Amino acid sequence: MKISIRKVAAAGLAVSLGLGLAGFGATAASAAVGDWTPNGTPEPYYLYSLDTGVVVPSGTTLHYTTGLVGAPSPTDPDQRFADAPSDATTAYIFIAPKGKESSIADWASRVDVGFEPGTQRVFQTPAALNQFPSASFGAVKAAGGDYSLGVAYTKNNGVTFVGLGAYTYVHITAGTADWTYDYPTPITATPPANTTGQIGLAAPVAAPVNGALSLSVPAGATATLGATALNASGQSVSTGTLPTFQVSDQRYVTKPGWTVNTSVAAFASGANTIVPSALSIAPVIDASTTATGVTKVASLLGNPTAAAFAEAAAGQGTGTTDLSAALTLTAPLGTPAGTYTSTMTVTVVSK
Repeated sequence: MKISIRKVAAAGLAVSLGLGLAGFGATAASAAVGDWTPNGTPEPYYLYSLDTGVVVPSGTTLHYTTGLVGAPSPTDPDQRFADAPSDATTAYIFIAPKGKESSIADWASRVDVGFEPGTQRVFQTPAALNQFPSASFGAVKAAGGDYSLGVAYTKNNGVTFVGLGAYTYVHITAGTADWTYDYPTPITATPPANTTGQIGLAAPVAAPVNGALSLSVPAGATATLGATALNASGQSVSTGTLPTFQVSDQRYVTKPGWTVNTSVAAFASGANTIVPSALSIAPVIDASTTATGVTKVASLLGNPTAAAFAEAAAGQGTGTTDLSAALTLTAPLGTPAGTYTSTMTVTVVSK
């Protein structure tokens, strides 16, 4: 059953609250949805006395049993709340800890008030604290504190939250449940201060030019393999690192790309030799590289003919690329002991 109280004229309310007619003013009447305290609630939530039909002024001490209804207008207690979301199936008056208005599981107590028949709207919601079931509201009454009181919409038999209608902050005294509420005030947006400006910029840019593709290998560079050990097959295995060499591609206009190839001569110690393929090579692109789009092969075996080591596709590889490799020499069984030497030839070619 909806509660009906007498409709109070706007001028009469203004006098009873001790306000001039401009006290509500155009701001309150025209504030947009979502522009109300607390925290920009969808609509304002005013409390009206059932005894006088007058809106409750800010700071008024109310009692646990004070008869009250809620409405979204400061001058018309008969004004309906805005339509609920289309999928809402019921409306509740709820009381919840501040910040938990949208969490049904955190509500301290609630009362189903439903909608006006054939609509998605509620009208003059009961707002007295003694409307809440004593079993759920008892803890709030005993502890007191700051809460939110208002209207929310649900579906699935009150299990699923679908939206807020309006609410206000209330301040409850422990034990007696005497209370006050925060009278709604519109949020007036303050235009931001002018904190930005624009400054024109002009800068000449030189046209790119084609430079050269080159390869730089440190003079006298040598890779000395050490840490010799016998593997499970009885073969002698030694490891080392290839000294870093650099590809420089300054062809910033055409950017054709490039390929680095390597070839390895046979290892020799006096009259004894080891075939180039006994050398395993794992290329590395050093972190000091400035070029982008450079790729490397995962690994390759020494080969007396040129074999791909790394490359840059067309449109990539300009700048500098620093390359090295992990080396592993696995001597065939029966290879005489000694120090074997070889030469790796490194070549860069344009695509």
